Amino acid sequence: MIDDPYKVLGIPQGAGEEEIKKAYRRKAKEFHPDLHPEDPNADKKMNEVNEAYDMLMNPEKYAARRAQQ
Repeated sequence: MIDDPYKVLGIPQGAGEEEIKKAYRRKAKEFHPDLHPEDPNADKKMNEVNEAYDMLMNPEKYAARRAQQ
């Protein structure tokens, strides 16, 4: 699990939903494996971007994990 989803997406803490979506789209284009087949780390980076987006858009899903830490 990633530590700071804001850092992964390159946005400030407390960013709004629209800013999160824009950052996600930008990062998806930057790291998507289909767009960068020569990058062996593209899958890993894209998974991190997806998880960061999901963490910010569905915080209740990750609340239990944070409580255990």
